[in-house]
Amino acid sequence: MRKNFQLSRRTMLRGAVGGSAVALALPPLEAMLNSSGTAYADGTQLPRRFITWHFGNGVALFDTNNPASLRWAPAETGPNYTLTEQLAPLADVRDYVSLVSKLQVRAKHPEVRGHHTGVSGFFSGYPYIKLDPGNAAYSSKFGGPSIDQVAASFVGDQTFLPSVQLRISKRVVTSEGPTLEFLSHKGPDQPLPPIDQPQALFDKLFNGFTPPDDPTKPLRLKALDAVAADVQRLQQLVSMNDRQRLEAHLESVVQLQNQIDAIAPLCQPPGAPSQTNDDVDGKEPLEEVNAVMADLLAFAFSCDITRVASIQFTGSVGYTVFHMLGQTKGHHDLTHEAADNDQVNASTIKMVDCFARLLRALRDQPEGDGNVLDNSCVLLGSDAASGLYHTDFDMPCIVAGGGGGVLKTPGVHVDAASANVSDVLLTCLKTVNPDASEAGGGNGLSTTPLTAIMA
Repeated sequence: MRKNFQLSRRTMLRGAVGGSAVALALPPLEAMLNSSGTAYADGTQLPRRFITWHFGNGVALFDTNNPASLRWAPAETGPNYTLTEQLAPLADVRDYVSLVSKLQVRAKHPEVRGHHTGVSGFFSGYPYIKLDPGNAAYSSKFGGPSIDQVAASFVGDQTFLPSVQLRISKRVVTSEGPTLEFLSHKGPDQPLPPIDQPQALFDKLFNGFTPPDDPTKPLRLKALDAVAADVQRLQQLVSMNDRQRLEAHLESVVQLQNQIDAIAPLCQPPGAPSQTNDDVDGKEPLEEVNAVMADLLAFAFSCDITRVASIQFTGSVGYTVFHMLGQTKGHHDLTHEAADNDQVNASTIKMVDCFARLLRALRDQPEGDGNVLDNSCVLLGSDAASGLYHTDFDMPCIVAGGGGGVLKTPGVHVDAASANVSDVLLTCLKTVNPDASEAGGGNGLSTTPLTAIMA
């Protein structure tokens, strides 16, 4: 590398395809960083990212035939906690995982209403606002912005996309208002519809790869050839490590497109382009879509295209069927029958496995002297502790990632002793904005972060 050679962290590779300009974002390279790799050369900290990850209907907290047998949180607290059967898929990322138990949703409308109370309280810290249900059993909207959008208000203007909203399972309830239908909300009347098609997400994140004069042609990969001259010039200037990182970056773009193409038969409606997440024989390609979405998001974070995301893996009162486990009943129905508790346990394990897939994708993206997960905070939660009991106490909660040094690593298990869920929300906000002083509102307001999971 040329002595003292530095690159701006906003450097793009540029070229042209069919007369149209294209640009390819770069991951952080050594030439952009300080000597220790802990910040950019100009002193700016590495990007901080935040993700909310939701699954509906809670978990099987214990074996209904043996209440002393815990299935979600282990009995011991502190570091080196035992991974229960439901948490076992997190084994290879456990150093990044803090488990918080005994949390309580304090953000409550006077009419406490199961899933409505849970999802709005957990992901916004505000009580929901009741709506006229019409022909539905109940209806509501969020009482304030979801926590991902509060984070986006801090850092969203620093990236091409302020935030992205994703959905894996399409089987969500649409008849009980935006509280149950959407996870991300800018405010009470601004729900943000999610993307549930991998191809649509690719287009949103990397639309610079497709010339606007011919959007129907798959020319994204030709754009890689178009920037070849810029790549060759840059390779003469940077270190050997940066050359290898640059080559791996370009290869990963191709790999991501190949992954999307590989699941296209599962996502392509009859006679339509491969742009949708369709059932095959009535079965959703949950694991396949989750894997591609995770890789695309990790890649987008690495290139600083966005820093905030929400992922609705399954919906509140959702009717996702975990067919890969041999199940035929919708998840919501399973969680409300004690006789189906073992199936709920199996589906929880599968969802945690899909969550772990996201964490691995973030961990496997190098950045500075570490990786993207080191500089991310990922909040997992649900809309109930247990769908069987409709409880909003002892909510399942995981806070994963290093949070840019704000969160404890290795992670710990904390018995939060009836702490407000909003305490966790404030902790997460502090990973992207250390000056954040409150989260939630009304009876859910918190001004006290959960310091037990902070470094």
